[in-house]
Amino acid sequence: MITRNDLTAAEYNPYYSDYLAKIPGETSIKEALESGLEQSVALVNSLSQDLGHRYMPSKWTLGQVILHCVDTERVFAYRALRFMRGDRTALSGFDQDIFTQDFNDYAFAKAELLKALKTTRQATIQLFNEVDDSFLKRSGIANGNEMTARAIPFIIAGHHAHHESIIIERYLT
Repeated sequence: MITRNDLTAAEYNPYYSDYLAKIPGETSIKEALESGLEQSVALVNSLSQDLGHRYMPSKWTLGQVILHCVDTERVFAYRALRFMRGDRTALSGFDQDIFTQDFNDYAFAKAELLKALKTTRQATIQLFNEVDDSFLKRSGIANGNEMTARAIPFIIAGHHAHHESIIIERYLT
């Protein structure tokens, strides 16, 4: 069972250190993904704010932040899949602002965002459940940086935790 403590600094870009620090060291991949899903769903279910709310005019809406977390997880899970399958083709980065720019109407939103959170995370959990440790140690290049597949689920969980803290601190006050 791989835990966040098993990662070495050589397995990820230092940019992700803050995300990884949000995950307790003894946490396994499965625990990080499953407990993170529970926290995300609980937070979204508790929201009474309009998902079009921004805490400042230049910032993303609440709905865009949630969708950003889902989209980022999808991108990172795809990277993990490529790495675990041994594909060493360098993968490009992605522009998070382009991903969110067309999602401004959240009239439909809460139920759809919850569905996206759940189905995306369940697919991510399944992806990591179906391989053994040897596949998780494989690495690849994404956005010009090498990383291992086993670093990715912890980065995903930490990224969600980071944005959930921002939602609580800035959007819900």
